[in-house]
Amino acid sequence: MSVGRMCPGASEAMPMNEQIRREPAPAPRVSLEPDVQKVTTAIGFLIKEADCRGLTLTQYDIAKSLFFADRFHLNNFGRPITFDNYVAMKHGPVPSLAYDMLKLNTPMLRRYDVRGLPWQREQADHLGLGCFRFFESSIENEASILSASDIEVLSNALSTVKGLTFGQIRELTHGDIAYKEAWALVGEAKSNPMSLGLLYDLPDFEAAEEVQFISQQKSQNLSSDDDLESYLAEFEAGQHS
Repeated sequence: MSVGRMCPGASEAMPMNEQIRREPAPAPRVSLEPDVQKVTTAIGFLIKEADCRGLTLTQYDIAKSLFFADRFHLNNFGRPITFDNYVAMKHGPVPSLAYDMLKLNTPMLRRYDVRGLPWQREQADHLGLGCFRFFESSIENEASILSASDIEVLSNALSTVKGLTFGQIRELTHGDIAYKEAWALVGEAKSNPMSLGLLYDLPDFEAAEEVQFISQQKSQNLSSDDDLESYLAEFEAGQHS
């Protein structure tokens, strides 16, 4: 049986409505104000916890632990732990500010007034090209910065990441709908922002806007003990005014 060939330019004759169906609009996106203190403390906690368990920790392990922890906490407690913004990169979801800390991106860290980081790192190419090993976190009193649920979820995320192979972690993260949607739109860039609304088990873009509002309030030096419900009540009042 012969197979017909498509004539050059045939795709240009495709009806416009067909082209539109093939190119769905990007999911709504919000931009969060990262909680710098929590990002730093969460990384420091993971490093300290890994040292206590005798585990080797790379920037890849940390980034994926933060992703699993933030996503789980968002779905189960109504907010992420770090309020970091996630982008889709070749090897999976990456938390932007945490990535800058792990890569020692000094110009970007200065924007957040980060002058020093409370941990050590060393080149570890034997673990993979460009890998660094992180150790000796000097974070203290993390319980005054992180909630009990933050700590529990971060600890469990670390266990998940260190209990899986690179391939298994890649399969999990690359299968996430928020990652898949963002990576499909990456084009020639190296990264693309992920939709917070798609990180919910059931996509929820209104809830993502509420989280954005919370992050903005927290960035205005409000107490970390402020009630989440009061944030949401104020947000909803503003929406209906």
